[in-house]
Amino acid sequence: MARYTVNITSQEDLEEVWVDSSAPNISFTYNELSLEDCISNRDGTYSATYDTMELTETTTFTYLSNSGSDTTISLSSGEYGVKP
Repeated sequence: MARYTVNITSQEDLEEVWVDSSAPNISFTYNELSLEDCISNRDGTYSATYDTMELTETTTFTYLSNSGSDTTISLSSGEYGVKP
C-alpha cells in the first residue's frame, strides 16, 4: 500500500469515488471523511490522502455481484487505485 496526498477544495471533492480500470468493481476513496479531518493549506485548499492497493503476487477476489451470484476476478501483481 502506498499513500498519496492531493489537494482538494471542497467536501464534494473529498467524497469522490474512483475506480481503476485494471481492477474492475473495486472502488477507491480518500481516507478523510470531512474537511475538518484534512490539513488546511491556508489558500482555500486542503490536503487529503488516499491509499492504493499493492499486490506482490496474483491474487483472486470473490464478491457478490448485483445479480446475487458470486463473481471471481484475479489481479496480477501491481499497484491499483492510483487516482487518475
